[in-house]
Amino acid sequence: MTAALDRNAERASGLQERLASLIDAHTQAEIARRTDFSPNNVSRYSAGTRMPLEFGSALVETLGINPAWLLTGEGTPYLSDISSGTREMAGDLLALVGAMASVNRMRLGSLTGKHHLGVLRDLNEALAQYEGLRAKLNQHSRPILLKLIDEIRDALLKRDLNRAETLLAAAQQVSRLADDLFLQAQLEGTLSHFHHAGGNAAQALSHQRRSFLSMLLNRGALDEWTQPEAHNFVKILETNGRFEEARRVARASLELCGGQQVHLEAAGAALDIELGDLARALDTARRVLPRAEPRYRLNIEQTLARGQLLEGSMSMQQAMAFGGDSEAKWSRLIAFAALSENAESLALVLKHSEGHVAREHFAVVHAKCLAEALAEGGANPAQRMLVHVENSKQPNDPLARFAQECFVAQLFRVGGQRKQALRHTATAQELLVGLEPGVLPRLELRAMHARNVVALAAGDAKNQPMLTQANSLLPEYAARGYRALVFH
Repeated sequence: MTAALDRNAERASGLQERLASLIDAHTQAEIARRTDFSPNNVSRYSAGTRMPLEFGSALVETLGINPAWLLTGEGTPYLSDISSGTREMAGDLLALVGAMASVNRMRLGSLTGKHHLGVLRDLNEALAQYEGLRAKLNQHSRPILLKLIDEIRDALLKRDLNRAETLLAAAQQVSRLADDLFLQAQLEGTLSHFHHAGGNAAQALSHQRRSFLSMLLNRGALDEWTQPEAHNFVKILETNGRFEEARRVARASLELCGGQQVHLEAAGAALDIELGDLARALDTARRVLPRAEPRYRLNIEQTLARGQLLEGSMSMQQAMAFGGDSEAKWSRLIAFAALSENAESLALVLKHSEGHVAREHFAVVHAKCLAEALAEGGANPAQRMLVHVENSKQPNDPLARFAQECFVAQLFRVGGQRKQALRHTATAQELLVGLEPGVLPRLELRAMHARNVVALAAGDAKNQPMLTQANSLLPEYAARGYRALVFH
């Protein structure tokens, strides 16, 4: 509620400022004369009193003010400054407001009086005018919305989030006038991309779910438009830890398009790794890699390398040399090295990942602290990790917090600080148990937590439930071929 009140206050302040700028340009007396509103009323509106719709209409009609600028600050102040197409849309918008005002002035009681037939006729004419104007507004606004979406995509490709945010605000306003479900679905997709780039996985998922379902209903099949949206939906579900749902969507989408989409098959393979089907994941990745387009090859190579590392059939040196370079690849390799708690692997991957992953990246800071804990012991590495979490404003969602607690617990454990390690392990267990149904952390994190539990909770009756769970996870995955999860 507070956020809504703040936004309303901001809108009112902006409207007041724009009216003040008009008074500076035309004088209060001139505006009063041309709009037929008293000077006192004009003064009151400029001082912050709520401005009636009729006064706004009068400003548009008599001074040629752009209604979009007046109401939202978007565009230029005068209709004469904008293109004829946009000016026509603004005029239609004003007429639409007039038609709506005609309906608003009618009273329910007038429909039962002796003049009700005339009132109904007026109502019918107003509604017909409304429908006609809505159609014209849609015709004018559609190309504007399409251009805005293209510009948003370009800004996101360039990682220009500030420009993308400004364009998205304009696009959302224009979309209210565009009765085009296909364009609305595309706009939802760009909103998802924007939130994903900004690190808001939950918001990205909400918009991508709407985009995919709307586009699928609109197109009726998985075609060149809906296939990328299906793939994006799968990847964002994966980012949110919804691995089972993501795999179902990937497999269903693959069936709908005849089973010949490499990127969907590869996405399914990555999810099979998370969910314990390593043999199928490796078979799929090896099968689709030769026929993958260049833009998908790197992701498939990373999936294959990750699977073989977990299988124990690829060394860290081989994994580092396999495929190209990307932040995602090196982040995964750092995470695997941290899980193994092997000082040599940690040093190797930290050295070769420089320039590919930012120094302040959560995984990099954790790996450096772990290398110190393995070499020197003590509580300092874990304490430094806690400071980094606090100062870098890490995400506060349950999955992110689970990762933070696992890392800190591992650092305290490796450093020989059992009491602190057990406390953070218990917090991680609470977060794990409290996750929404269908949500799981990444496999490497689940394995790290299980390793912490097994090392710390043995012989303590109150920790028996989480010990039982941990003792089942690691042997179960080892039996399925995840030999790297056998810790000694």
